[in-house]
Amino acid sequence: MSSGECSSALADTPVRVRREGPVAVVVLARPAKSNAMDGEVTRALLHAVRSLSDGGDVRAMVLTGDGRAFSAGGDIQTIREMGADKGVRDAILDVHQELFWVMTRLPFASVAAVNGAAVGAGVTVALLCDLVVMAQDAFLSDPRVSLGLLDGAGGIVLWPLLTSLSAAKEHLLLGDRVPSAEAHRLGLVNRVVPTEDTVAAALDMAHRLATLPPHAMREARRLLNSHIERAAPVLCECARAESECFETDEHRAALDRLSVRLAARPPRES
Repeated sequence: MSSGECSSALADTPVRVRREGPVAVVVLARPAKSNAMDGEVTRALLHAVRSLSDGGDVRAMVLTGDGRAFSAGGDIQTIREMGADKGVRDAILDVHQELFWVMTRLPFASVAAVNGAAVGAGVTVALLCDLVVMAQDAFLSDPRVSLGLLDGAGGIVLWPLLTSLSAAKEHLLLGDRVPSAEAHRLGLVNRVVPTEDTVAAALDMAHRLATLPPHAMREARRLLNSHIERAAPVLCECARAESECFETDEHRAALDRLSVRLAARPPRES
């Protein structure tokens, strides 16, 4: 492969991984699509995290997004494909569920650097990390119910554990934006920092985690995540319920309305 071909292939990689000593930095790398969690990005993230987990020499991980967003959730093309083809839908939902379990059972700690908007499946991926550092001007939002869908990837498990049942109901049903200060107050994120410091602050936290005794870290993390494991039996039911939502007229009507709104938006400046 020539250097030009190599650069082109790297530019098209949906997820990039680099190492900073014992810390792996995993980057959702489709900034032109706001790092939407389509099937390709989700599978690439699963492969990257699983490879790091199996490698044996990673002591902590940072997960972030390239560009101005952490992840805009599902893109509309993927949502349409999932509605039209149950095989595509089931395959993507299965990958999201696998990602939930791989992230929950990592042998090392993980830190999300939420550098921009985290929406839908993007919020769920961020909350699957052990700790979350969030940019001051970022926000979280899960508007899937307004689209006639719900979170089949784990958010329905995670939000009530991190906040409260009433707060989870408010934000997962209404889907309003949660600004950084409110996300911190609710317990969804651990630190709020100036936007330009987000990745650096997450890396600092990850390096601190990486210096801790590994056996104690693994066991403490495993036992803390036993609370997630106890709540997780509902996860399969979440995926089944979301799959059924794709078949409804209300979802198709909501998706058509969203398509009209997106088409009316002026082009975004690069």
